[in-house]
Amino acid sequence: MLEKPDYTNSIVNLMSSIGHASGVTSPYAPLDFDSLASIGESKNIVLLIVDGLGYNYLREYGKDSLLKQNLKESICSVYLPTTGSAITSIMTGVAPQQHAVTGWFVYLKEYGLVSRILPYSNTIDYNNLGVDISNVIDIPSIFQGINREYSLVLTQTIVDSVFTKNLIGSANRLQYSGINQFFSQIRNSIMNSSEKSYIYGYWPDFDAVRHILSSRSQEEQDQLYEFDGHLTNFVESLEGTDTAIIVTGDHGFDDVDPTQVIYTHDHPKLLDYLVMPFCGDTRSVYAYVRPSKVEQFERYVRNELGEACDLFPSSELIEEGWFGLFEPHPRLLDRIGDYTLILREGHAIMNCFPGIEPLKMLGHHGGASADEMYVPLCIIDC
Repeated sequence: MLEKPDYTNSIVNLMSSIGHASGVTSPYAPLDFDSLASIGESKNIVLLIVDGLGYNYLREYGKDSLLKQNLKESICSVYLPTTGSAITSIMTGVAPQQHAVTGWFVYLKEYGLVSRILPYSNTIDYNNLGVDISNVIDIPSIFQGINREYSLVLTQTIVDSVFTKNLIGSANRLQYSGINQFFSQIRNSIMNSSEKSYIYGYWPDFDAVRHILSSRSQEEQDQLYEFDGHLTNFVESLEGTDTAIIVTGDHGFDDVDPTQVIYTHDHPKLLDYLVMPFCGDTRSVYAYVRPSKVEQFERYVRNELGEACDLFPSSELIEEGWFGLFEPHPRLLDRIGDYTLILREGHAIMNCFPGIEPLKMLGHHGGASADEMYVPLCIIDC
């Protein structure tokens, strides 16, 4: 069953709730949960993003965790449920329908290239190309008019990236190396401020391990409990500070056996029908099809890949609200191709490039399974 995002109960709506508590508005409605009703009264609001933490994973493997004890609800990610799309929504407060960062690999028609926009693994150096990233992501941060002190706590590799700088407004940027410094930077920011504050912290390590290992691996569960143990100490150290801590993920994962990964070099006919490699992510891909090969493309996907994926005209997904509500970004259709292939659970598709060995991963995301689409909403008051 395909899970379409509910943009009244999503990370976009969570950002609207935080925005309303901080003096800014969004076209998207705030979440309608009692647990969030009074966050505007809190002196400090801390949002922690655990990259890759899904709701179903936390319920199944985090049973003795502080996170599970404070799990209030499940909320949706965005489509595609992948870091590029979801983190841009968290930073802007709007869905991909508005910001048009539609996956990890995004075709930028205006520059004639495919980019991994988030700087965790750039394919373009925007500065060398003379490209201002604000021309690529031309939606402002939701917190431009925030009435709180605003800080971001990010790894050394991304704290000064062009993506970060473009979307933070006047926020303080605090870098860290390792989980101890991650929490100490947040704690110090709270303790050293006499003003109302909003602090955003991003923790990537869970996602990094989850791509390599399956959900059942002990190493992945150890990652969760390492974070949870430090979170427990962090919460205890903030007792009495009037702080609301919100923890969620940007997406979950789907386990994919290596035998169920479709590698494009095994399908040369399919590649002949495409203008360029697939964009999107490994569990949903956007196909840019040669106009003269549309019928052959549709027939090939249905006959050769039909057990692994569902095929949709991409414009149909916009009409059905997969990417968000309200008026779409003028470049949205350019960035989702002619067709979208949504992989069924337990399947993935990966581009293959000459001379480059495809990555071997057990954890994939970007599709429309419940494990990928739903993330936890954990709230702890200190």
